[in-house]
Amino acid sequence: MTAIQPTAMMSGRYQRAFTLAVIVLVAGWHLAGAGGQLLDHRSAYGSFAFQGAMWLVMAVAITVGSVLVLRGTLSWRSAWAVALIALAASTASAAASPAALMLAVNWSWGSAGWTGVLVLLRRRFAELAAFLAAEAVATLSVQAWDGLHRTDLAGFLAVLAWSTGGQVAVAAGVRALDMAAGHAAAAARTEHDARERAATAEVIQAARHARWLVLQESAAPLVAEMAAGTADPGDPQVRARCAVQAARLRRLMAEGDEVPGSLVHELHASADVAERRGVAVEIETAGLLPQVPGRARRVITDAAIAILTAARSRARITLAAVADGIAISFVADTGAGVRLPAAAEGVAIEQQQDGSMLWAEARWNSR
Repeated sequence: MTAIQPTAMMSGRYQRAFTLAVIVLVAGWHLAGAGGQLLDHRSAYGSFAFQGAMWLVMAVAITVGSVLVLRGTLSWRSAWAVALIALAASTASAAASPAALMLAVNWSWGSAGWTGVLVLLRRRFAELAAFLAAEAVATLSVQAWDGLHRTDLAGFLAVLAWSTGGQVAVAAGVRALDMAAGHAAAAARTEHDARERAATAEVIQAARHARWLVLQESAAPLVAEMAAGTADPGDPQVRARCAVQAARLRRLMAEGDEVPGSLVHELHASADVAERRGVAVEIETAGLLPQVPGRARRVITDAAIAILTAARSRARITLAAVADGIAISFVADTGAGVRLPAAAEGVAIEQQQDGSMLWAEARWNSR
């Protein structure tokens, strides 16, 4: 599991729970609140069938909006389409209500507002505010057309504050809960990343310790032979063995450096011993080099150490980015063939000898 997956799962779980709560609230209001008011005042409407039809239109809008929200396929067009259908049904229901009793028997104002909250919940807050404002203006316009008096205006403002205030409070509360879920998910991601870094550091440390033990196994006998006098430091073979061990030690230290271009960095570290012997080493790069895994880098640097140890006066290493990875070319005056490591970890090695010059190429394929 990546560091992003726990965050997405936690945040998505919380948001889905909040969405389900809003759907239950909106559906419950439309069924119990608006539906109950519609039935209680059925005798007051000029056409109860028309009011029932508008109630069904609103129910369909709520159902469609809920399905789209739960599926995560609610675009701004579909959100506003559902909201405008609810607004049209609400306005038509208000216009068909008795003029003197419009505020008392109008069941649709609350349902339309809650429908807007449902489909515009996670869009910009300004969109929800604009919808609620448009609904209030539409209802006020119907009331003004029927004749607006001071008592009617006071009743309108009271209903506006009660209905719209609750809808805005719920929308703001869900947004606050979304933010809290985001903070919790971010904390989980940070903790996950910290554990992952610690685990990676332990693996790297264990791998470097294992390589250090291997290096000790090859270097300790050489040091013991020199200390006992059985190995002559003036012997070219002994000096070559010392150069190889010194280059490997420098490479091991270079592997611990967190720098970009790790392969180039390790090749420079491996070349240091050859340069101390007076070998002119050139290392050049061409193109944007990819990051090579550690095991593949060790195969490449093993080949470089073998060639640089055998070089007499000059060596050239060229790293070039290719289509599927990286190609490393070696040219050195070794005087004879060099035993290079076998192909491994996606690295293929070829060599040719032309008189005293050795040409070799190590190619790493990322696929």
